[in-house]
Amino acid sequence: MVKKLLPDLLLGPAYGSRAMARPVPKYSLPEEEMSPETAYRLIHDELMLDGNARLNLATFVTTWMEPEAERLMGETFDKNMIDKDEYPQTAEIETRCVNMVARLFNAPEDEEPVGVSSIGSSEAVMLAGMALKWNWRKRCEAAGKPATKPNLILGANVQVVWEKFCRYWEVEPRYIPIKEGCYVIEPEQVISRIDENTIGVVAILGTTFT
Repeated sequence: MVKKLLPDLLLGPAYGSRAMARPVPKYSLPEEEMSPETAYRLIHDELMLDGNARLNLATFVTTWMEPEAERLMGETFDKNMIDKDEYPQTAEIETRCVNMVARLFNAPEDEEPVGVSSIGSSEAVMLAGMALKWNWRKRCEAAGKPATKPNLILGANVQVVWEKFCRYWEVEPRYIPIKEGCYVIEPEQVISRIDENTIGVVAILGTTFT
């Protein structure tokens, strides 16, 4: 998140190319056009200052894919997949993925599991958390009870975006501590924290401890 407007500076790239003979504005658009090759080279080389993603062992991210997977992503960058009418086959592939994940979770064949694709785990968590809260709110309204103090049960090893969800959506987080030799939450620990205002339980399958 960018919170302020920074004073403009000039980049002075040390290249022998004539196209880079003059400094480039850092925080504003240049007065003249820049060739695609020059823009690519400038940004590509600046990104070399980032850490090496392949050495990232601290978070659960995919740092390598087969070339075919990368090729498929490159071929579909220009598709707005939210437009189901314009891109029906992309929507069909999404449906297949939802069905595959539902079966991994042993969803009964006679039910209608709901799923949606997301841009990443943070968006997925927010969508899941909103669904939990809204379903709990409906149950409270149907029972004639107030829906003002929701809580969510989480392990202390939970992904940080769950903490953000609780803060943004005014949900009380109830953390279960993780102890040496046991890096998962146990049923007894969950049951002791559940009450009528519990909207859900977050179980983490893999953590940095394991």
